[in-house]
This record gives sequence, structure tokens and C-alpha cells, in this order.
Amino acid sequence: MRYTDKFPALLILLLFFVTIFYPLKRLDAQIKSPKYEMRGVWVATVANIDWPSKPGLKVKEQKSEAVKLIEHCKELGMNTIFFQVRPASDVLYRSDLEPWSKVLSGEAGKDPKYDPLEFWVEEAHARGLELHAWINPYRASMNLKDELPAKHPFHKQPGLFVEYGNKLYFNPGNPKSNEHINKVVKELVQNYDIDGVHMDDYFYPYPIKDKVFPDSAEYEKYGAATFDDINAWRRDNVNNTIESLQATIKSIKPWMQFGVSPFGVWRNKSDDPRGSESRAGTTNYDGLHADVLLWMQNKWIDYVVPQLYWGTSHPVANFNHLSDWWNDNHCDVPVYIGHGVYRVGSDKPDWQDKSQLPYQMNRVRTYQNLEGNVFFSYKHFKRDLLGFQDSLMNNFYRDRALVPHMDQVKNLENNVGIRRLRANSRRIKWKATNAGSSNRYVIYLYSPSEAFDPANPHMILDVSYGNKYRLPEKTSKLKKEYLVRVAALNKYGAEGAYSEPYLMKY
Repeated sequence: MRYTDKFPALLILLLFFVTIFYPLKRLDAQIKSPKYEMRGVWVATVANIDWPSKPGLKVKEQKSEAVKLIEHCKELGMNTIFFQVRPASDVLYRSDLEPWSKVLSGEAGKDPKYDPLEFWVEEAHARGLELHAWINPYRASMNLKDELPAKHPFHKQPGLFVEYGNKLYFNPGNPKSNEHINKVVKELVQNYDIDGVHMDDYFYPYPIKDKVFPDSAEYEKYGAATFDDINAWRRDNVNNTIESLQATIKSIKPWMQFGVSPFGVWRNKSDDPRGSESRAGTTNYDGLHADVLLWMQNKWIDYVVPQLYWGTSHPVANFNHLSDWWNDNHCDVPVYIGHGVYRVGSDKPDWQDKSQLPYQMNRVRTYQNLEGNVFFSYKHFKRDLLGFQDSLMNNFYRDRALVPHMDQVKNLENNVGIRRLRANSRRIKWKATNAGSSNRYVIYLYSPSEAFDPANPHMILDVSYGNKYRLPEKTSKLKKEYLVRVAALNKYGAEGAYSEPYLMKY
């Protein structure tokens, strides 16, 4: 065949590629890296899932593992760690209310000889990462066979607790349970420089077939006169916990974030026209008695992280349908999507497909009202995840992003100015006006040939919790000129005025 005979075929082939790839290029424009985006990971300590690797390690070993974990999160491009500090009425910080967790020493109640939460906060902040203290509100023991240490609240107030399945729980129907949980959170917020308080999906426990949660006596005592339906009363109990915790946190530190990561289905549409296109056997509202939609509507929480741990072909809980629902029902509260990285490589077709998680990430960025991602759980980033780690570092999280805060827009009046910015070689330092209103700073680095564009995340070098910063060491001896600027973030997350540029060689 002569070349001229090939031309129509080549033209058709060219048109085919244009038709296929041009829309993808347009999609790339929609999903470019945003300046504000949650990029978080859950670090679970219950049963030593993520940290420490086993109980009984020496303090030096525990700290070494923690530093490596935090540095890896930074390398991946994360900006937030959700660190589990209270798995089941046992704690990983100094408390007057509850005993030390056995995940540290192997013995419940034994002092580890240092304060893990304090150490984690310092190390996370030293790398510009937020740290949210993750607690479980009602779970009181992981196994009824476990001996409870002397400091466990069960010994002082056994009437607060009920057995269900193989675990012990605070009874949400007893008002004194709510009082205790508020004391726990108050102690945390007062004593630690955490960036948020976080709760996961365990409110009333997941229902066990043919087993009734044993709270009928409390219902008769506290709820029957007001509620005809015991389930409505149970939801009211959890509502009271959420509303009171929000009030407790804000009364101490108004800027502190309070967030929840609920089960991914609020209600099925078959049970409620407001529900999602799903057929989940258990839902937040009906099974866990957690009316997350009400909490968002009433602004009792500052963010929500629905756990959408399913794939795009799941017949009962489909990622696409559920992400649609959460985008449509954001209630002006930041919504971050929880992804189940632990599923990658499992025997389900969705999770044998290396494009599954990148697709989910892309989809989240195309929504107007979804503002980031959180991954469960850290230990799975120790494996390749079908190339997903490379996708994060080289694509999705190549540029830095700031953490969205619900109140950042309305608190612009708390802006902080920057003065006396200086830089030489690898060191940058500055002073802040009204420094008490700020706890971290954004550092911008860009070429003198570029126009400064603070909306461009590519110019963000890093975030610092102090007023000085040391650039990483370069491998090349060649020096280049850069302009550096710094802006303060106030405690509500609002960015203040940008400093004047300072020319430096790096």
C-alpha cells in the first residue's frame, strides 16, 4: 500500500487518540493539586496495629519507630496524622482519669517512663504535620477476659458499664458515661498541643446477630417517658455526647478541630429518601445510632471522614454512589474521604487493579465539596500497594497542601504579620507580629523569574510550627538564587499577610 493510501487510516487513528486523550487532559486540569487539601493517615495503636510494632519495646525503640513512621508520612506528602491515643479506656498519655495502655509495655496500667503523645506531637510538629488525637468514646475493654488495672474507671463506677459480645462498654444511656468522656477530652485538650480531637465509627457497637444491647433498664429510667422508640433514645444519647464534647473543646480552645470518621453509609435510600444508593446491612443511623447528618447540620463537628472502604464495582456499597452522596450532603462542613488502603492486593477484583485508588483520588478532586483523603492504616504503606506510594509522591502529593479548617474564612481578623525575615544558605528565620495568635507558618520558595502566586501550591516549600526553618541539604554543589516569603497561619487556619520577598542562595 502506498503512503497516500495510508493517510485516511492515519487520520482516523489520530482522531481516535484526540477523542480519547483530550477529555483526559481536561480532567487533569480539573484535578490539579489544590492548595488546601486534607492528606491524612490513621495510626492505630489498638492491638499494636501500626505502632508500636509490639508491646514491651524499650523507650528508645518506640521513639525510633515513631520518628521513622512520621518521617515516612512526610515523604509520602501527608499533612496530618490521626494518632490513636485512647483505644478502650486505656491511654497513651499521662492521665489522672484512666490507665496506661498495655500496647506500650505489655502490662495494662504500667507507666512507660515517658509520655508518648507528647513525643508524637513534638515530632509531628517538627516536620510541619498536624496531629489529631484519636479516641474511642464508649469502648472500655477489648476482651472481657482481660484483667482491668486498678486505675480503670470500672472499679470506681461499675454501674456505668455493660457487656456486649466479648467486650466491655460505657453505657451511652447513663448520663455519667457522658460526664466521664467529657472529662477525658477536657484533660486531653488542656494538657496537650494537639491540633484536633478525632473519633472513629464505634459509637453504639456494631449489632451482633440475636444479641440485644443490654440498656433496657437505662431506657426505662432515663428515656421511656420522652421517647416511644428505644432507638430514637439511643441516637439522642450519642447526639448529647457529640454536642457536649464540641462545647467542651471549644470552651477551652475555640480553634481546635473536632472531627468524626463514621461508617460510610448514613442511611440507605430504601429506609429514608435522604439516604444513599446503597444496601448496607448496618448504617450509622439505624445500627450505630449515630446521626452524623444531624451533627453536620448543627455544626457540632468541624470535619467528617466517611469510611468509604469499598471499590467502584461493589454491588451493595459502591464508592461512586457514596462519594456522590457525601458531596451532596456536606452541610458546609469539610468532608474528607477515608480510603481502605489495607484492601489493596486482596482477592477482590477492584483491589487487584492498581488504578483503583488513583481513580478514587482523582474522583474526590473532581467534586466541589470533598476536600481531601485519609488512609487506613499506616502499616500498609510499608508495602508497595501496587505502585500507589509512587503515585502519591510523584503525582497526587508532589506539591504540598495546607489543611482545610472549617473556621478559617470567618477568622481572617486574627491574621498575623511577618517581619525581619532573614535567610542565608539553608537557614530561614523570621519574627511574627501578634505571635500568640499563630502556631504555624507557610514557607514559599520560588525563582526570581517567576511572579509570586500564593494560590499555586507548587510554590509552597513547607509548613513550620516554629519561626525558623532549615532547608534540606542539596546533593549538588551548584548554588541557585531563590526568593523566599513566609506567611503565618493563625490558629483557625487563616493565612495572614505575606512577608516581603528575601533573596537567598541555596
